Amino acid sequence: MSLVLCLGLGQVSAQVVSSSTQQGLERYQSGDFQGAIAIWNNTLNQSPSEADRVILLKSLARVYSQVGQFEQSIASLNPVIANYQKIGDRVQLGRMLTEQAQAYSSLGQQRKAIAILCGEQPECKEGSALAIARQQSDPLGEAAGLGSLGNAYRLQGDYESALRSYSKSLEIAEKLQNSAYVIAAKNGLGNTYANLAKRDDRYAEFATETRDQTATGKFTRQARENDRTAIRFFEAVLIAARQQNKPIDQSHALLNLATSYRRSGLPIDSMIKQVDDLHDRLPDSRDKAYGLIRLANLWQPPSKLDPNVHCPAQTPAETVTLLQSAIAVSQRIRDSQAESFALGRLGHHYECQQNFTQALKLTQQAQLAAQNQSNRYLWDWQTGRILQAQGETAKAITAYENAVKALKEIRGDLAIASRDFQFDFRDVVEPVYRELTELQLLTTLNKTLEKQNNAASALETIDSLRLAELQNYLGEDCTITALPQSVALINDKTAVFSTIILKNRIAVILTLPQSQPIVRWIPAPSQTVRATVNDLRLKLEQRSDLANTYQEPAQQVYNWLIRPFAQELQAARIETLVFIQDGILRSIPMTALYDGKQFLVEQYAIANTLSLTLTDPTQLDQRSLKVLGFGLTKASTVPVSIFLAPLSFVKAELDRITKTIPGSKEFIDEAFTIDRLKQELTQNTFSIVHLATHGKFSIDSRETFLVTGKQISAAASKPYNEKLTMNQFYQILQTVEKPLDLLTLTACETAVGSDRDALGIAGISIQAGAKSAIASLWQVDDQATAELITQFYQNLNQGMGRAKALQAAQKSWLRQHSDARQHPGYWAALTLVGNWL
Repeated sequence: MSLVLCLGLGQVSAQVVSSSTQQGLERYQSGDFQGAIAIWNNTLNQSPSEADRVILLKSLARVYSQVGQFEQSIASLNPVIANYQKIGDRVQLGRMLTEQAQAYSSLGQQRKAIAILCGEQPECKEGSALAIARQQSDPLGEAAGLGSLGNAYRLQGDYESALRSYSKSLEIAEKLQNSAYVIAAKNGLGNTYANLAKRDDRYAEFATETRDQTATGKFTRQARENDRTAIRFFEAVLIAARQQNKPIDQSHALLNLATSYRRSGLPIDSMIKQVDDLHDRLPDSRDKAYGLIRLANLWQPPSKLDPNVHCPAQTPAETVTLLQSAIAVSQRIRDSQAESFALGRLGHHYECQQNFTQALKLTQQAQLAAQNQSNRYLWDWQTGRILQAQGETAKAITAYENAVKALKEIRGDLAIASRDFQFDFRDVVEPVYRELTELQLLTTLNKTLEKQNNAASALETIDSLRLAELQNYLGEDCTITALPQSVALINDKTAVFSTIILKNRIAVILTLPQSQPIVRWIPAPSQTVRATVNDLRLKLEQRSDLANTYQEPAQQVYNWLIRPFAQELQAARIETLVFIQDGILRSIPMTALYDGKQFLVEQYAIANTLSLTLTDPTQLDQRSLKVLGFGLTKASTVPVSIFLAPLSFVKAELDRITKTIPGSKEFIDEAFTIDRLKQELTQNTFSIVHLATHGKFSIDSRETFLVTGKQISAAASKPYNEKLTMNQFYQILQTVEKPLDLLTLTACETAVGSDRDALGIAGISIQAGAKSAIASLWQVDDQATAELITQFYQNLNQGMGRAKALQAAQKSWLRQHSDARQHPGYWAALTLVGNWL
């Protein structure tokens, strides 16, 4: 439910005196939106006065939004906005800009909506909808603008900003005693807390995977508290909607309440019955069509799995009836997007019933109705699943490829799409790529030429998945620019490993120079892989483990990934291995894999990349090496009261680096600030930025940060250290003309066992515009890191490439230290991501 200005369609008949216009208004009020559109467009063609033309266009814009035709709504609003600018009606100008922003928001273009409403500034920019409303002392327009801004922030995933905007809107609406705006603002607040609850539930799942019971408990408690807050707002909306006799608002509130109740494990039967009764009395509309679809989902047994792609234990007859009703409503109002979704959901019902003929028929109808809309990929994917179930593998692959193509077209919106049917990447995006890859690789068992083509296609699909994962992780904070083609292997001494973890096995693809990809299937269930990798990761961090218990899981992972290809690697005389890892495999360093006698790094230089299309293949220019180093040595604190120990060897680390690389600069403790970092990068040229400070790579890019030395005073608590977020770093690096050759982060850490955390290392590198990054996967030994990284820079300065320089530093450590300090916990945490040359 959006916060919109009152439609005011009753003005039309008073100002445009014609029987046809009155008929259009009657059609609109009866729910015949297409009839109203036809009549009003016809009236426009009769050359009405400018004032009447503006009113007709405003009415058309609003009715277009009612049927999901947001592009047409925007097109109708543009001349209205131009007219109000021309005649100087600033109040109406501000209000129309708000309606235009709402339409862009409905299209998923949240940045555009925010720019129109306010802009990314503390004080809204001149000419924005909110700035105009405030200048004109138009509280109604300001309340609408703030509510629309809250919607845009919520759909973007910026929940804190959404809560602020909705709260301000509610405050104004209550002063105005405008019940419609009060209802809309409270509904927005409820939706935001419901989104936070869903996010916290997802975080709890990640924490469970990492075996972090403390974090699991914390996120679960937060989720239920957010659900309780959402429920309070939805209950307030329901009471107000009943008092105002607004059945559509009652329906929204009940559907939202039922969703939050279900997530909290509370009964919802009475709510479902109430919504069902309400819908019998509602006129046809887009809201009614989507309400019927939501209600159909609520009739099914509760499940954490997305109902769009997973089969429920049972499907009540009411679900089918409601979906059929949603199709009928959508067809009557000619809303193709709602019709597509209802048809597709009904097709999925028959897919689950294994009635593949009917399922395919309905799914194809959904595809036709979807046209180029964002849910088209769902029905291409569903078609692929149905065809594969019927044994039509070739046709299934084509359908899956269409789904991936559609996903690529909307990839920029995937991170922010969050309407009633919010994308959940793990459930409704990632499986498309995985299932297509599995089909492509399975067909490699066929003829030689087809085998080669399908293996290459599988690699492209994996690459597309990696890009989609990274975009989903970064959200709108970063625009990813891929190279036109994957880079070549650069030289005949480099091999690339690509892995993809499937339900019951791992597919490992080795690409050697001037050779076709080699595919091997490893019979290891995904749960076994996750448990083994988590076990290895935990044991790698235990530097006090004198029994070297890491060796068993390290050898197991070696046996999965490397041993099946050992002969090919030796025959090709490979020196460097580049890994494009899947999921949990990103959380461990390949350098520490063990063949029973030696570590993998003792045989090969090793690098990682999320995608070859993100890898700039240029050689490092040793002549231009210059390091900008920032470090934190003192104990620090970040909100909320997280104490971080001092880093005693950071000063020595930076001193050695600046001594090794002439022209380098270092800033320690209080001198390490965001402002100083920005100043140095904009006024000087550095090829390397080295940040020796505490940092955290989180499952949410917004919670990934580095700690600076600047102390910030807090009114009610002790001072805490400033945090440098990924987005802030990205904004700073956008002003630097020459991209960084290397970003080095020491003393940072990722969480154990979360494949999403490991995206943070690649993500911060991409955001920084760096060709490569070196970061630590766990809390490292301060002294060991200082020695290793100094040796690494010395190797770079002597002409080695990035991967070989790190390999040489780690091999040198192994040679120079006793058995106890040969434990990988000391030297293996540092991992290279990106360009390895």
